[in-house]
Amino acid sequence: MTSSKENNTPNKAGEATPQPQYAGFLARGMALGIDLLLIHLLYFCCLGAVAAALWAHSPHWLALIPSLLMCLLLFLLSFPLFVAVYFLALHGWQGQTPGKMFLGLRVVRDDGGEVTPGLAFLRFIGFCLSILPCGLGLFWSIIDREKCAWHDHLAATRVVMK
Repeated sequence: MTSSKENNTPNKAGEATPQPQYAGFLARGMALGIDLLLIHLLYFCCLGAVAAALWAHSPHWLALIPSLLMCLLLFLLSFPLFVAVYFLALHGWQGQTPGKMFLGLRVVRDDGGEVTPGLAFLRFIGFCLSILPCGLGLFWSIIDREKCAWHDHLAATRVVMK
């Protein structure tokens, strides 16, 4: 179902409302790059703090090796969860991540409404499926009429310019 905003039909005042401008592959890719950089910076700062806390209990230089191994194990187990929480919280809360904010992009429902936390979860699952076949689901936005990737189609969302 499409709204009058998407159909470019007259609104209540009789004026034509403009069709939303969909974000293309390059803008979306740059936003994802910014988000991935930010995720890694935040995560490694947290991981460094954990390593420093572990090492503080035994400041001998040999204690650094078990601390680093423990941090590596923590990294392998918790990084996917950290990434999921980052995208789920930000898309479900305000429809955009810092990368999207920087580039003036926003995730909205097909009808132009706000993204709900449940829809953000479905979109994230779709994103994981989109990157599995060598990112084919992301590259789909290059040829799609509304510049949608697979996860946008799955969750009935669009990435639009603000």
